[in-house]
Amino acid sequence: MKNIYLRPLIETDITETYLENFKDDDVLLFLEVTNTELTKESVTTYIQNGLNTKSYYMYAICLIEDDQHIGNLKVGPIDNKQKISDLVTVIWNKAYWGKGLASEAIKLGNKLAFEKHNIRKLNGGMYSDNVGSIKAYTRAGWIIEGTLQNHYILNGKLQDRVIVSCFNPSYFDDKFI
Repeated sequence: MKNIYLRPLIETDITETYLENFKDDDVLLFLEVTNTELTKESVTTYIQNGLNTKSYYMYAICLIEDDQHIGNLKVGPIDNKQKISDLVTVIWNKAYWGKGLASEAIKLGNKLAFEKHNIRKLNGGMYSDNVGSIKAYTRAGWIIEGTLQNHYILNGKLQDRVIVSCFNPSYFDDKFI
């Protein structure tokens, strides 16, 4: 099932629709960003900073059928010494939530991180109430490595941080992964 593709996120992707989606409380609920932070200039500067420092890379998640940009994927921050990185995915167009596209994007992100960026191990962490993300990552071949108890506060409620990881098979014995 191939519904999406990834491509580098570019300045022309930062449209009013893009910025409006990042003002939606549902989209922002589990993100470590506030709706006051994002402007076309700040996002463009952020994308360029990642390219200049080679510490992270931003990708657009696009539909194959009509090239519509529906979300973002970030590889980074990259620790080149340890060959590890976070992989963050957000489908910011809510019309595409619950359709398995985040899992598909994560699988593509795994391949991209392993093959293009030579990452040995990918990491992620999410709020324990973010069941959709936990399912998306585990469906994409990630494992739950651990839980940090009461790590976050969300709307006055303590939340655990669920730590997920994915291992590049070229670095590990099949028995390990």
